[in-house]
Amino acid sequence: MRIDARPAFRPHRRADARIAILLPAALTVVLAAAVLRWRYPPEVLYWITAASLLTLLLYGWDKLCAVRDWSRISEKTLHLLSLVGGWPGAMLAQQIFNHKTSKAAFRRIFWLTVVLNCAVLGVTFGEKGEGLLRDGIDRAYDLSEMVVDLLPWR
Repeated sequence: MRIDARPAFRPHRRADARIAILLPAALTVVLAAAVLRWRYPPEVLYWITAASLLTLLLYGWDKLCAVRDWSRISEKTLHLLSLVGGWPGAMLAQQIFNHKTSKAAFRRIFWLTVVLNCAVLGVTFGEKGEGLLRDGIDRAYDLSEMVVDLLPWR
């Protein structure tokens, strides 16, 4: 017996869909303005975009796995991706795939990851936070150069 993946219309879904579009768009506008106006590191925007795309794809895969009764992606993994910056993609995926929208415990943790991620981003706009952010980006570049130097075909 196959269960239909789309439940009956829920009045709150229209509001959820608006939020799922407006919040990621607002984040993108704020970060793009910060990059252009205040020389905020563009790597943050790149990271959030990449993490969001990966998260959106994994939500889609998890939905397919749920419908086909295949092995699923753990909720911890989905939350971790949201926490490290993929929450805009997760928010869009929840609406696109109608996935992870009714389990209250999952939604509470998801919104906690959004708040934590936004709080950390907010701190990076301060003087000390910006210094820590730039230091972290420099260390990431140094680490990537070390990894490239270790590649056998280099």
